[in-house]
Amino acid sequence: MQKVFFSRFFSYMEEISRLGSIRRAAEALNVSPSAIDKQLLRAEEELGVPLFERHPRGMRLTSAGELLMYRMRNWQKDMRSAASEIEELKGLRRGEVRIAVPQEAVTSLLPQALSSFLGEHPRIATTVEVAASDRVRQMVIEGEADFGLTFSPRPLPGVSVLREIRFKVLALVPEDGRASMSLDRFFSRPILVPDAASHLRDVLDIAAARAGIELAPLLTSNSLDLLRQLVREGCGHGLIAVCPGAFEGPGAGLSALPLRSAALPDLTLALISPRDSSSALASVLAKRHFELFIDGLA
Repeated sequence: MQKVFFSRFFSYMEEISRLGSIRRAAEALNVSPSAIDKQLLRAEEELGVPLFERHPRGMRLTSAGELLMYRMRNWQKDMRSAASEIEELKGLRRGEVRIAVPQEAVTSLLPQALSSFLGEHPRIATTVEVAASDRVRQMVIEGEADFGLTFSPRPLPGVSVLREIRFKVLALVPEDGRASMSLDRFFSRPILVPDAASHLRDVLDIAAARAGIELAPLLTSNSLDLLRQLVREGCGHGLIAVCPGAFEGPGAGLSALPLRSAALPDLTLALISPRDSSSALASVLAKRHFELFIDGLA
């Protein structure tokens, strides 16, 4: 029976039901009565039941015909919805997507993931808000963001984790040609630290504890970009979290070096979305894009 589930046959049945005869339906649709009769007989044969009651005064839908009409109306509705979403998918309509991310992800992964998404979907208005990782999760839960990236440690109640990827923590120092740095040398210079909202601060505290050093920061800031600029100016050392597959370097005048013998813990970046909530197509497209991008890096 699937072969007759087409809009043409649906229109045949609708017109027969409305006008009461195959002849009138054929005139209304500008087709031959035999074409409609052939399709109707074929459908009734495949289903094994009559779809219309035939009376001298006209034709009426049987119970099976009513059921088929109901299903076909739903099928048409679903097809229209699918066509609308495909139209959006082709970029013929505008959409909006809101993404929340921590500062640490802006350094490497986010620009590459976003640039390819924006290139593929120029009609989708994309908003990115940078926030502390714990705040990112709250924004997703409260509907302020369609999805987010967060370094918050598991478990993550209230959200679904779609993907995870490891970030390496490296020493951020003025460029001097080194390939790595000892923990003692790292702490031989003043330390520029992020504030407590950044998970990099936790890693820095761990590194200081392992070196037996009481951390006395020269400067604390909630701006990782400012800290990076001050390292470039020679004010001290800092830390940077990078996604190995997407990191293109810390920028001119800087080096990002592994700390020898430090065994600093990696950070895990999670792609999260709300639980049990429907998403607009723009959000679905963006989430899927980030999933595939992270899969490619992993």
